[in-house]
Amino acid sequence: MSIAVVGGLPVTSVITVSGGSQRLSVTANEVAICIVNQNVVQGHAFYDFGDQKQAATIAQQHGCLEQKASVSPGKPVYVRSCRCGLAQLPDHRARHMSGQANPGRAERREGISNTLIWGYGSGNFGLALLGLVVAVNLQFFYTDFVGLSAGLVAWSLLAARVFDSLTDPVMGYLSDRTKTRFGRRRPYFFLAAIPLAIAFYFLFTPPIVEDPENHQGYLLLYMLALYIVTYFIWTVAAIPYFSLGAELTDDYNERLKVIAVRESCTLVGLVAATVLPAWLIYAYGGLQGYSFMGGILGGGVAVFLIFAAIVSRERPDFQGRPAMNPYAGWLATFKNPHFARLLVSFIFSSLGAAVPAVLVIYVAVYIIGTPEWWTVMIPGWMPTWSYYLLLYFVSGILSLPVWDRVSRHIGKRNTWFIAIIMSTFTSAGCFWLSEGSIGYFSFILVFGGIAFGNFLAIPPSMVADVIDWDEVETGKRREGNYFAIWAFTTKLGAAVTGFIALQLLEYVGYVPNVPQTETVKTWMLVMYSWFPALCYLISAITLLRFNFDARELSRVQERLNRV
Repeated sequence: MSIAVVGGLPVTSVITVSGGSQRLSVTANEVAICIVNQNVVQGHAFYDFGDQKQAATIAQQHGCLEQKASVSPGKPVYVRSCRCGLAQLPDHRARHMSGQANPGRAERREGISNTLIWGYGSGNFGLALLGLVVAVNLQFFYTDFVGLSAGLVAWSLLAARVFDSLTDPVMGYLSDRTKTRFGRRRPYFFLAAIPLAIAFYFLFTPPIVEDPENHQGYLLLYMLALYIVTYFIWTVAAIPYFSLGAELTDDYNERLKVIAVRESCTLVGLVAATVLPAWLIYAYGGLQGYSFMGGILGGGVAVFLIFAAIVSRERPDFQGRPAMNPYAGWLATFKNPHFARLLVSFIFSSLGAAVPAVLVIYVAVYIIGTPEWWTVMIPGWMPTWSYYLLLYFVSGILSLPVWDRVSRHIGKRNTWFIAIIMSTFTSAGCFWLSEGSIGYFSFILVFGGIAFGNFLAIPPSMVADVIDWDEVETGKRREGNYFAIWAFTTKLGAAVTGFIALQLLEYVGYVPNVPQTETVKTWMLVMYSWFPALCYLISAITLLRFNFDARELSRVQERLNRV
């Protein structure tokens, strides 16, 4: 290997590796990194001076250079490491960037404050609150209160979610390349907060018609338009928000803490989303209650997003890096083998969780029902379905510290595997639900909620880990691309499975607000139990192929100089 330095601007060098030659252009005042490992160049760049000795001297003064050989004019400069933060090009092939300097590497960040962690996490209280109300209440509201048929509601949900999914990569791309004095993520929190509150209100305030059966097309267009607008604005906030969580710290366990705190706020938001809608609907009644709910909860979402934007702090050294075309960035993401394996498992887990979210109110109302003792002992504002969700999410909240401790002992993959197996058995057990089986269902929900707490915290922290591997390979920080794909799979899975579930209900004879036939009940239970159980089982099997643990992360971060 030889390196020749030519004076003038820009400096051009010739690097010869295994008989080949690559020409590299480097701009002024850049430190050269020439990491030599088994005679293979792994990185490059250097000070823009005609004299190598002068370049090496200045580099040493800046603490950027550790010599491996004496330096004299006309001889190569061999460097073992660089602590100035410039890029080290990855893997065992010589790589280069033509016509521009390599982007800088970020310094390692850890030991972030609890104020920052909880301030950031609070934003997900609002996003989760909105998300659950839409996922659980929207279809039931439009079928049983507004009067739109289940089949048309299914088409509306599918079309809106597919459109929403296609916006995810664009939003990830825009967020990754945004550069402002407020950061590249937080400006979108401010931008989306108020419009999201307004759209959420109108989604649950449809026009009242006296004869819904003769106005199905009109009601369908209204629901579809407001659903698309609501989730588009949600995406504008959510993709940058989840991407920011992966950037806050480089520490393996501290990342889990950030995600665990965020998902604790998620679960508190989910609890609020089970109690507040039920109380508001009971207090104000029917359509008006849903409208009040939309206004009050929409305002709450805006407040928490703005608060998270104010308290959170970004890393300025992650800004200004070149971004790929949004859809090309998606394709490039799948070249990360660790993420691809993780994503397959997550997709099946998401499918397993999607159908119960759609059907839980239907199962509570039409299969288990409301026993007479419930109406006597329990306040009227607490319907059975609200109690079920409350029990489920409280169990998830209480489980988070346990999962955090387990993960520190056996690793994230093994911890998630345990939760998936739990979900498989709890889902299958729901097939034996029957009228009045509140106690049996409560038992299942406690263990299902414990598994759900794991599902919220562990997988996203695993994504944050494999993003570092991608940075080594590409020299870019592409959290937006990764979490856009993560959100896309969740949304598309919910759209497709929700569509199938509602279409199947209509096909087998579902009629709103009347006792259901045994055929309808049986198909409800099959979709609520065996389908999720099968998805979870496949998820567990595919997860066994994932092998990126704390030791692998340390090796990657060594190459990023962030150990």
